[in-house]
Amino acid sequence: MKNFFIFFLINFFLMINGCSFKPLYKSNQIFSKYNVQIVVKSKEKYENNASLFKNTLEGKLGSSKSEISDLKLIVSINRYESDLGINKNLYTFGKMLTLDAIYSFYDKKGLLTRGRLSKKTSYNVTANPYANMVAKEDASKKLVLSISENLADLILAMDFKRKISP
Repeated sequence: MKNFFIFFLINFFLMINGCSFKPLYKSNQIFSKYNVQIVVKSKEKYENNASLFKNTLEGKLGSSKSEISDLKLIVSINRYESDLGINKNLYTFGKMLTLDAIYSFYDKKGLLTRGRLSKKTSYNVTANPYANMVAKEDASKKLVLSISENLADLILAMDFKRKISP
C-alpha cells in the first residue's frame, strides 16, 4: 500500500510538472481586453482576399468580450502575377503569384509600428479555363491565410518601444 501511494504521488507530480512545452511568446493581455479596429484595403474589385484577410485577423486579434478602444490596424494588400518561364509540356506553364501586405498599427497616441510582409507561390496554367480559375483562387486563398496569420502572430509577439494607450 505504501509503494502504491509513493507511485501515485510521483506520477501526480510528473503530470503536473512534466509538460516541457512553453510557448515562444505569451498572449498579450492588451489585445484580449480591447477591440482592435481592422481596416483592409485592396484594389481588387471582385476578389474576396480583403474579407478573408480581415476575418482571419479578427479571429486572431479579436474577442467577443472586448472593450471599445482606439487601437487600429490598417492593412493594404496588393497581388501581382508574373510568368515563371517554365513549361511542363506544350499546354501547361507556370505562373507566380506574389502577395504584399503593408501594415500600420496605431493607438491613441499615434503610430506604434509599420512594416511589410510578402509571400510568393506558384500555380500551373493549362488549356482549361475553369481549372486555371480554381488554381489561381486556391493559391491566392492560401497566401492570404498564411500572411494574415503571420501578421497576427507578429503583432501579438511584438515588443513595442513605448506603452500602448488604448
